[in-house]
Amino acid sequence: MKRCSVLLLLILFAALTQGGCSAAPENAEVVISAPPAVSLTPSASAAPDASPALMLTSKPTPAPTLVCSPVPTPTPVPTPTPGDRIALDGDFYGVALDGALKNRITGMSYPEDDSDAAIRYDDLRYVHILYVDFDGNAHEGELIVNKKVVNDILEIFRALYDAEYPLASVRLVDDYGESADDNLSMAANNTSAFNYRAVAGSKTLSMHSYGLAVDVNPLFNPYVKSDGSFSPVNAADYVDRTRNFPGKIDHDDLCYKLFVKHGWSWGGDWKSTKDYQHFSKTVD
Repeated sequence: MKRCSVLLLLILFAALTQGGCSAAPENAEVVISAPPAVSLTPSASAAPDASPALMLTSKPTPAPTLVCSPVPTPTPVPTPTPGDRIALDGDFYGVALDGALKNRITGMSYPEDDSDAAIRYDDLRYVHILYVDFDGNAHEGELIVNKKVVNDILEIFRALYDAEYPLASVRLVDDYGESADDNLSMAANNTSAFNYRAVAGSKTLSMHSYGLAVDVNPLFNPYVKSDGSFSPVNAADYVDRTRNFPGKIDHDDLCYKLFVKHGWSWGGDWKSTKDYQHFSKTVD
């Protein structure tokens, strides 16, 4: 009987140890992990590089970026003597050129030797205006024009200011440091008027020489020749007039309508060469 008991114990021991020493403890719990849930809701960060252009919401056309800043610091504005002052109101007025203004422009927009010049200081007037830039900020502006068109200029630029029509800059070309050459002024998108110079590529005096022409936002409204060349040199983005952008002058533009209403002609209506910035007037 004892021998049978011992034999049974040996058989039981072998059965228990047959699984090996790494068998799980008797009370071990087996856990089966569920697969991660799949969300059917799109994540906001699922496409971080998605283009906003795919959105259906329309956006206003942004203002063009000015790529050329005015080069020199503008010269101080002198206080003109009363003279035959023409005033639309306190901020919009025209006056005869005083000594400081004459010194400021001589050798620059006005010839150093004016003995044979087609214009005299007394034919010109300094015009002070206000204007609104492309950021909606108001600034003082200045032009020199022929005395016969002072009223036109005051009324036109007052209407542009009241309508918050954007102008990038309105300064004398003399502030750009090149005698009778307004390339820097144009490249800086500066609206200007008087400049005693010939028409580009000719010996004929420009209407600017008589103070009877104004170039408005010239970077955005370039001078384009029939061969495709243009100025200013940085105006390539604005040669295509089928594009829409703030500051573009066309037949629907307020600036165009105001100048034409006052009897001025527009260079954008020229037959071959187009001068989209240019307005001029013939006077007696």
